[in-house]
Amino acid sequence: MQNRRGLIFLGLAVVMGLAAAWATSELAPTSAEATVVAAKTTPIVVVRSDVPVASSLTIAQLKLVDWPIEHVPTGALHSIADAKDRISRRPLAQGEPVIEAALYPTGSAGGLGAVIADQHRAVSVKVDNVIGVAGFVVPGSRVDVMATIRRVDRARAIPFSKVILQDVRVLAVDQKLEEVKSGEPELVNVVTLEVSPVQAEHLIYAAHEGRLQLALRSPGDDAKVATRSIGVSDLLDGRSSGKPAKKAVASAHSKIKIVRGTKVDVEKF
Repeated sequence: MQNRRGLIFLGLAVVMGLAAAWATSELAPTSAEATVVAAKTTPIVVVRSDVPVASSLTIAQLKLVDWPIEHVPTGALHSIADAKDRISRRPLAQGEPVIEAALYPTGSAGGLGAVIADQHRAVSVKVDNVIGVAGFVVPGSRVDVMATIRRVDRARAIPFSKVILQDVRVLAVDQKLEEVKSGEPELVNVVTLEVSPVQAEHLIYAAHEGRLQLALRSPGDDAKVATRSIGVSDLLDGRSSGKPAKKAVASAHSKIKIVRGTKVDVEKF
């Protein structure tokens, strides 16, 4: 009896084993199906290491990787030859896909000229650690430019300050087109600004005739503010009365009275 039960259990085990083997062979994907799944990728170009802005891509910086077709970025390049020697419009991070929008057209030159907007010019001005906002002005910053000038076109020199440019983009600090990633403010000697040809004239004249100061803007602030020149009379009026100086009446000139004994002269500027 016991032998009969043993044979029955053995038979059942064999049958169940065969059934499991059949189910596995029928339900498991075939090698052809697995090949189809693996084929749902496409090679695209990525960068092997960080690439600075306005630099030329080399073969050593590029490689092809298989990328899921449904997640391929718009404009991705599929050949290293299409990316070689192209100039980057912006910094590229290690492993980032190289897309057409991140590169300048084939044949474009690199360096500072590659990052200047159309119809604009790059003008460099000498600065110190105060003028450069104590090292916190970095490439990509937006700044206002103020000038303090001692008038030389009249018999009596009258110093005044004026915001001459607003919302100007900083292209480079010294010879760097990217912000230093050390996290520490870096004191600089030269700042290169992106300006229109007319703004370039104002900037160069102000730098020659007076002293420049940069005012750092917050990101996203592109508002233009109406200002007027400030002279010694504005400061003295505000200090002596204990109240803010009165608003200037809109006119072509500002005036200041100069008393010499019993004689009163009026200077316009």
